[in-house]
Amino acid sequence: MMKADFWINNTEDPDKIIMDGKSIEKYNKVIEEKESSIVNLEKYNETFKKDELRKLILNISSPASTPRYDEKGKQATEAYYNNLKENLNLSGLEEVNKVKYGITVKRTIMKTYPTYDVLFKEGDNYEFDRLMETAVYPLEPLVILSYSKDNKWIFAQMYNYLAWIPAEDVAITTKEELFDYINTKDFIVTTGKRAFTVNNPLNLQISELKFDMGVRIPLATQDEIGDDIYGQNPTGNYVVKLPTRDKNGMMSLKLALMSKSEDVNVGYIYYTKRNILNQAFKLLGERYGWGGMFNGRDCSAFIMDIYRTMGFKLPRNTGEQAEIAMANDYNMPKEMKLDERQRLFDGMNTGAALYMPGHAMLYLGKYNGEHYMIHDFSGFYNKDQNGKYKYYRSRQIMVTPVTIVSSEDGKTYLEEMTIGKEFILDKK
Repeated sequence: MMKADFWINNTEDPDKIIMDGKSIEKYNKVIEEKESSIVNLEKYNETFKKDELRKLILNISSPASTPRYDEKGKQATEAYYNNLKENLNLSGLEEVNKVKYGITVKRTIMKTYPTYDVLFKEGDNYEFDRLMETAVYPLEPLVILSYSKDNKWIFAQMYNYLAWIPAEDVAITTKEELFDYINTKDFIVTTGKRAFTVNNPLNLQISELKFDMGVRIPLATQDEIGDDIYGQNPTGNYVVKLPTRDKNGMMSLKLALMSKSEDVNVGYIYYTKRNILNQAFKLLGERYGWGGMFNGRDCSAFIMDIYRTMGFKLPRNTGEQAEIAMANDYNMPKEMKLDERQRLFDGMNTGAALYMPGHAMLYLGKYNGEHYMIHDFSGFYNKDQNGKYKYYRSRQIMVTPVTIVSSEDGKTYLEEMTIGKEFILDKK
């Protein structure tokens, strides 16, 4: 039950291609048009008026409506938030602001404000930085809208998120150069939990560089490959082309090596139940990371990264994923009874994404009369020796029944679910 093969052998037609590559490309274009949470960076606005940009920034960077506390338990004050606001550089915006373009050179983060500070809710601990928006993987193209007052942070749009990113992790380039690189025809995709370039003592920017699941990495052409790459013969490696930062922070493309023993694939993998399950179980046991903390991922990133390996561009957050119109939906309205929900699951395909308020899961199938899922979650409830529900931490990707308890009143995950989704272009 803790291996992908168990569930592959438990499902029908595991190798049937659900959608081919061209259909997935079309799917991505359709959701770009229909879903506001996904943007086409090549068609993104090239200028913003001052008021427009100010509104975008303040929509992200505003004080929390409930108290927040720093690492030492001190409450964030109005003066603290005013200092953060000052660094937004709202007074430095022009009447018309022209965007720039960039690309991430390493795994990095997006934050609510341009700061590395962390803030927590009361009762939180180190695990839930409420200023953390999302992890951002290497080679992520960005449209740059503005800079912080200290010039250390960039307010940037990626394909599914808008927030503040450290300037030191971004290489600046032109729009033409960025998308010529991003749209390179030949590429590999990270299909493992993560993959690394080989050690390079001559260029530390591309030495043992980490790539998370789903990252698309352009390959060098034969004409670009010489006898050696930084003194190492390329035999037995993929020769990849990576962005680095020159001394002025501009993009400079360099060749690097990635061993063919790494868990990567030339091109996207097929969209099949087998591949969904294999990708999910490669992450089993990984520590939960709120917004991507601890070099991990959270529940919606778990779903997003699995499907990225097949070429999908899904929204970042749970609520946005749950609202995708292009899908076969298994609707579970609040009034739906438990036995009706069980029957609905009897007809659900393995690999469907499951959603409840604030949480995303992946359906595995039915075994011995019980429906199971794999998900990246923080915890659950179970009865203690006195018969009262007690909270137990999970903080990892686990396989569980859909009927585990989600709240202290005894309500199950199954009862909390609102919808299941199979991402498909041609809905039934």
